[in-house]
Order: sequence, then C-alpha cells, then structure tokens
Amino acid sequence: MSASRRPLFIVGCDRSGTTLLRLMITNNPQFHILHETGFLHILKDRSDVYGSFTAPRERWYFIRDLQTHRATSETYSFSAFGLTEQEAETALAKAAPVDFTGAAGVLFEASALKRGATRWGDKTPHYVLHVSWLAESYPDAQFLHIVRDGRDVASSIRRAGWEKSLRSAAQTWRTRAGGGHEAGSSLSEKRYREVQYESLVTSPEKTLRSLCKWLDLSYSSEMLNFHEHSDSHLPDAHEDLYEKTHKPIDPSRAQAWKNTLSSREIADIEEVASDLLSEFDYKLTNARVPLWLRGLRGLHRNTLSYTKSLVETLRRLGIA
Repeated sequence: MSASRRPLFIVGCDRSGTTLLRLMITNNPQFHILHETGFLHILKDRSDVYGSFTAPRERWYFIRDLQTHRATSETYSFSAFGLTEQEAETALAKAAPVDFTGAAGVLFEASALKRGATRWGDKTPHYVLHVSWLAESYPDAQFLHIVRDGRDVASSIRRAGWEKSLRSAAQTWRTRAGGGHEAGSSLSEKRYREVQYESLVTSPEKTLRSLCKWLDLSYSSEMLNFHEHSDSHLPDAHEDLYEKTHKPIDPSRAQAWKNTLSSREIADIEEVASDLLSEFDYKLTNARVPLWLRGLRGLHRNTLSYTKSLVETLRRLGIA
C-alpha cells in the first residue's frame, strides 16, 4: 500500500486527548478518521459467519452486526461510517472475496472516499490494548498513541464517573497507556509513534507539523481550526464529554492537576502509577499517603477479606 493510503489508528487511554487529536488530523482534507467504531477486535470472532463476503447474506450479516454492535454506550458501529446500507453492501460486493479485516478496511475506505479523502483512520481509545493484533491485521497501518499525564487523566476519569476513586482511575491509565507503550515498542518508528498531550496543546503547530511529516501528510493550517468544524465531526451522543472541542486549544489544560488535586490525591495516583509516569518523563511530586490513612485502608481491606471468607464458610455449611 502506498504511503498516501496507509490507515491510521489513534489510540490512548480515555480522556487523554484522542478526540482532540482526531479532530485536528481529520480537519486535513487528505484524511477521514472515524469516531469510535470499537468493533474490530470483537466481530473478528465471527469471521466464519461472514466467510469471504461473496454471498449477499454474508455481507448483510456483517452490516447487521455493525448496526447492532455498540461502539459506545450511546452509539453503534455502523453509524460511524456515514454510509447507507446499500453503499456498504455495494462496496463489500465489489471487494469480495475478502477476509474480515479486509472487509472492514473496505468500509473505512468507502467512508473516506465519500468525503473526498484519500486516507482513512479510526479513533477508538481502547484499541490501545489491541495494538499488536491490529498491527498484524493491517501490516501497513500506523499507530498514533497520545499520552497524557496520568494525574490529569485519572482526575478526568473520576470526574466523568467512570471510576469511583482516583486510585482505580490511575490503574486504568496505567493499564492502557502502559499496554499501548509496550505493544508499540515492538513496532518500527515509522509504524508507531507517541505524542504527549501537553506538547499538542502548548506547541500545537510544531507538534502537528512533526506528526504530518511522520504521516507523509501535507500540513494544513486548518488543522488548528478544528473547533470551527467539530460539530460536523462528532456524534450528538456524549456531547457533554466534548464541550471543550468547540473552543480553540487551551494550553492551561496541560498539567491542570497541579491546580485541581490535593496533595493526598496526587499521592494516591503516584503510588499506583509512579513507574509509568516516570517512564513517560512526567516529574513526580513524591507526595506520600499519610500513615493513618494507610492504616485505615489496610483495616478496611482486612475487614472485607474476613467478611468474604466468613460468608463463604457459612454458605458451605448451608447456613447462609
């Protein structure tokens, strides 16, 4: 595949700036990047059902599954393509015989061509945990992993209500950002690249020019005007999560945790993720969780463990 047609996967832990990065790049007329399709690593297990996509029923099975598979809690995979059922079926029929990943690529490309773009991409944050499989399935694909300070990410995740505590939110960041980093380390520099959110918002033009060079993409100043067109590139669902995309870049979003988190909250996050924060060159504060709080948490864990063990014993005895 020529460089002008290589697909791009934008990945990263949720609340790390994947949407911002997608809007910037998709505002370049050469690229069309879909917003969270989320089906690739799941529907691949139905490859036997789809066969080689040569029979109409195989193509319609695939389309039906895309229509019923939730990409997010409020959206479905098929709607992200912006294709009609007939447009999707026609594109698949023209490409057949083809395997599952090839068929998915056909729809991505059809979606891009419909909008006059020559390259397609996908922005699905949790694909950061499936980089290795995607890299094998799409040998020419590039992976752009956006990394944001875990203290800001954990704070944002908790604020969104996706995790109850900063410690669990920090573990989510550690698992996802760390997983993408580990998988990407096995790929060539031309296929995998990490970009820090902080660089993107404090030096946007310089960062984007560098990314465009890596992508073999002509830089366009329109990429900085993403907020003027964000409405046409985002689904109405989850609009509350993307309110900041309607405004110009705000450099103050970098390292916002310094003004919003208490020393104790910072300590909780750093205790969980200090190794990865250091790996990404984020400076640690070395804040410490107070000894009395450690003691209370230990007592709580021991109480929960004892209670669970007691309940299991009573159930075995037929009492509970």
